[in-house]
Amino acid sequence: MDIAGRNIESKWKFRLGTLHGELQDLVPEDMIQYRKEENGGGKTEIWTGHPAYGQDFQVKVVWEEKEDRLYAGRISYSGYKGAPFIEEIHFPIVTYPRCKDSGFLWGGSDMGLIVNPAMLNEKAWEGTYCSMQFAAFLNGKEPGIYFDHRDTRHSSKSGRYQITETEQIYSCIHFIGNSETPAKEYALPYENCIGVFHGGWFEAGQIYKKWALRQSWAVNRRHENPLRHIGMWVWNRGLAEEVVPPVLKLQEDSGSIPVALDWYWWHHNPYDTDYPDFWPPREGEEKFKADVAELRKHGIFTQVYVNGMTWDMDGASWKEGGDESVVILRDGNPRAVAFNQFNYHRLGYMCGESPKFQDKMSVLVRRLRESGLDGQYLDMIGCASYTPCYNPAHHHPRGDSAAGVEGFRNMLTRLKAENPGFPLSTECSNEAYMDLVDSVITCGTVSAERMGSNMEFVPLFTSIYHGSLAVFGSYALPDGIPSWDPLWPDKERWQGEEPWHRLYPDQFFIELARDVAWGVQPMVCNLSRKIQEDPEFREPYRFILETAKFYHANRKFLFDGAMFSPEGFQCGKKEVKFMKRMIFTKKKDSAVIVKTLPVILHSIWKAPDGEKALILANYTGCEQEWSYQKQSGKIPAHSYRKITLP
Repeated sequence: MDIAGRNIESKWKFRLGTLHGELQDLVPEDMIQYRKEENGGGKTEIWTGHPAYGQDFQVKVVWEEKEDRLYAGRISYSGYKGAPFIEEIHFPIVTYPRCKDSGFLWGGSDMGLIVNPAMLNEKAWEGTYCSMQFAAFLNGKEPGIYFDHRDTRHSSKSGRYQITETEQIYSCIHFIGNSETPAKEYALPYENCIGVFHGGWFEAGQIYKKWALRQSWAVNRRHENPLRHIGMWVWNRGLAEEVVPPVLKLQEDSGSIPVALDWYWWHHNPYDTDYPDFWPPREGEEKFKADVAELRKHGIFTQVYVNGMTWDMDGASWKEGGDESVVILRDGNPRAVAFNQFNYHRLGYMCGESPKFQDKMSVLVRRLRESGLDGQYLDMIGCASYTPCYNPAHHHPRGDSAAGVEGFRNMLTRLKAENPGFPLSTECSNEAYMDLVDSVITCGTVSAERMGSNMEFVPLFTSIYHGSLAVFGSYALPDGIPSWDPLWPDKERWQGEEPWHRLYPDQFFIELARDVAWGVQPMVCNLSRKIQEDPEFREPYRFILETAKFYHANRKFLFDGAMFSPEGFQCGKKEVKFMKRMIFTKKKDSAVIVKTLPVILHSIWKAPDGEKALILANYTGCEQEWSYQKQSGKIPAHSYRKITLP
C-alpha cells in the first residue's frame, strides 16, 4: 500500500495446534492461489486452497482507507477443513527500514514506553497489550509508522518488535478461543490500522486519541472524580502506629492540602500469602475501625490493599474453589507466581469466570466499606487479567481471549452496585476498566528503574486520557529503604543499611517530580516520623511538602488539563544513578542503573478555561537554566515552576 508516499506491505501468519504442545506456522506462501483486487484507496487480498486444509480454504484481508490517511485492515478465513485448531492470528506483520534513531513506541504497558533496539535481547521484544492498544516505529526525523488495534472487548493480544541489521518488524498476535472442534470460518472482529506520521511519541498518541476518546470506556467515565482534590498520596505499610501519625502530620505541615493513604499490611496474613483471606485486620477489627475513623476525622482519604485477582495455591482456602477458578495455561499448568521470595507461596491468577473467588471479594469489600474506609484498592486487575484461559471446568471457549476482561468487568460492576459511592482503584493505567474505577496506580512507570527496568518511559497515557481518571503513584522512598513486614523471616532482612539517599541523591526527587510533570497525582512511600523529624531528611521532606502544594495549586492543568507536545524545550543533561531495590529484592540481586536525563522535567498543558502553561520540575540539587520558545530562566534546586504561555 502507498501510505503518504511510503510503500508499506503487510503480511499475516496463522499458528495451528492441538491446544497444547507445539504450534506450526501457516503463511501466505503455503496457499495455492493468490489474487488482489484494488478498491479505491484500499485493496482486497485473497489466498485460496491448501494441500492439507482443503481447496475451499480461503484467507481474506481487506484494507480500507480511513481518516488521517490511516488504513484499516480486517482478516478472516473460511472453508477450513484441517484437523489442527487455528489458535493464533499474527496480523499485521510489517517490515520497514530502520535508521540509527529508530525506536519502538509501546502503548500496551501502563503509561507507555520506548524500546531502544540497542537494548533488545536476542533481537526481539514482546509485550502483552494491557493498557492502550497501539504502537509505532519511531524514526527520528524520518516518518514514523503507526499501528493500532480497535478492539472494544480488550481481547488478549501481544505485540512483537524484532530487528535485523537494516530492518524493524512489528507483528500483533491475536489469540483465538476455540470450541471442541476447529472452526471452519472466523473473522477477527476489529480493525487493525496502519499509518504514517511525523514526530515522536506524543504525535503517535494524538492519532490514537481521536479514536480512543470516542470509545465507551472514555465516554462512560464519570467526569467529576471524587479524588480530584487530593494533593499527595502516601503509600505506607504496617501497623497503625507506623502508618497513621506520619500521614496526619503531613496534612498538618502542608497547610491542610488533602492527603490520601494507600495502606498496605493492615491484614493479618503476610504480604503475598493466604490471599484472598485478608480479614481480620492485623491489630483486630475494633482497633482497625478506630484508626480508620481517626483518619476520616482529619479528612484523609483512605483505602487499603486487597489483591483483586489471585488466590494462594498453597493457602488453606484454596480447596474452597481455587482449582475451578484459576487460569489454566495452554501447557495445562495454572498461571501462578510466587511473589513472596521468603515462603514461595504460589498466587494463582483467577480467570474472569471465577464465581467463588468473586463472592469472596464481594464479602471482603463490603466489610471494608462498613469499617469506614473511603475507597478500595484492588491489585493486579488492571494489568494482569488478559491471559487466555484453558481451564476445562470453565464454560468459555478454550484459550478464550476475552473471558478475563469480561469477567472482571462484571465483578467490578457488581462491587460498585453493592457499594454505591465507594471509589474503586486498580493497578496500572488501562482502558479496559477505566470507566469502572476512579483511580489507577502507576508506580511501575514512574519508578521503573527502582524495579530494575532500563527502558525509556513516557507519559503516553496521560497525554491521551486526562481530566477524569485519577492516575497516582510512585515508589519514591525518601531514605531508599523499602518497608519490611515483621511476619517475614528476620534473617532475610538486609543487614548494614547505608545512606542510600546520599549514594543515589537524585532518585527520590526525580520519581516524585515525574509525577507532577506527567500529570500524575504524586505519591511518597514509606513515610515515617523519622523522615519528618530527622535533620538528615529535612530537604526530602521539604520537597514532599512543596510537591503537594504545587500539584494541588495547579490541578486545573495537572488533573483537568490536556497535554500538548513537549517539543522545543531546552535544558542541560546529567547522569542519574538509580538503585534497583524493591521489597523482595535480596542484597545480592540489587543493581545500579545509570541514565543520562534532562536536568529539568517539563510538560505543557492547556486548562479547560483556555489558559496554557509550561510546568517545570528541577529534581537536581543545583539551580538549572532552561529555555522554551521566546522565554528562558533559571529554576532553583529541588523546585517547581509554572510558566504561563501565550
